[in-house]
Amino acid sequence: MNRNEATKYKGSTVLVDKGIEGVFYGRLEEVFTPPKKTWSGKVFILGLAKAPELEAADTIDEKKNVYVTVPGSKIHLPDMEWNLSFNESVVQAIQSTINELFHTSNQQLQAAEKWQEIGLIYGDISFPSPPINKKENQKDDDPYVYYQIQEKDGSLYLTESVNGDKLDLDGCPFELEIQKAGSTWIPVTYKQYYTFQDNKGKEHRAKKDNWVRIHKEQFQPFTILLNELEHPARKSLLNRIRSFGFNQNNLVDCHNRLLYELLQSEGTSSFKGVNFLTFRKPGKTLLIQHHYERTLHTDSPDYVFDRFECTTDNGERSISTYTNAYSKDHES
Repeated sequence: MNRNEATKYKGSTVLVDKGIEGVFYGRLEEVFTPPKKTWSGKVFILGLAKAPELEAADTIDEKKNVYVTVPGSKIHLPDMEWNLSFNESVVQAIQSTINELFHTSNQQLQAAEKWQEIGLIYGDISFPSPPINKKENQKDDDPYVYYQIQEKDGSLYLTESVNGDKLDLDGCPFELEIQKAGSTWIPVTYKQYYTFQDNKGKEHRAKKDNWVRIHKEQFQPFTILLNELEHPARKSLLNRIRSFGFNQNNLVDCHNRLLYELLQSEGTSSFKGVNFLTFRKPGKTLLIQHHYERTLHTDSPDYVFDRFECTTDNGERSISTYTNAYSKDHES
């Protein structure tokens, strides 16, 4: 809204963005348009449209029935009618925040409970149904597993509070997500001591006990198998599966021996074996034998060989191989 538009809305309801202190609505009383300067407006605050950050919650009362003068860039037109009392608006804003925290992650339970305490000053506040279970780390239908960052002897690891599972952060093969201020999760990779990096190269610092989540799909043997393949081999395998009329949802069994060897053979640098994949849908079954060879080198690229033998129960057959022995993109 520019200065010319602003004068047309004197006496109307507008939104005032106070940053971390929340978004309020009120009546635009005056518009100041000094020449060669940005315009500003004087607004009489009537209620709360969006709750502030938790650390600024104690500033809510400071805005009740007061005049504020803010730059025009902080004043916006609402997209709905606001006719609640101040206390009713606070209850609604806090309730919305609790609902968002609840549905984003049960790990925000403490923040939601703190908001409930603040909200009860103004009126009734309830948790969404079904209620948050303090004894549970996450809901059964949550697609993520949640971990906390812990440290021992200068090394960082992740611990899952329900089953006590632990994952070392150094060399962690999974895609991680950490939580920014508020409830936004961002994909990251672990870089070094409490430092993570997102896909744009921006670094994010974490602290002990901060939450990290991993999508459950990454623990599936087939997903882990795909992650162990180089890009051309992975692309070839997925294309082969689709060419036979199947997709990942048709997978009924994945025997991932390569994963077993990588986890169990500490100190071993050479692996050779076969993985078995079975895909099935009504009237058709696909069996894939994945013959693999891996030789790990310290000072040169690892040797990789993959051979996929695909056979359906109606006699269709296909064979493809990949190796990086010639070039990273060589495939036959």
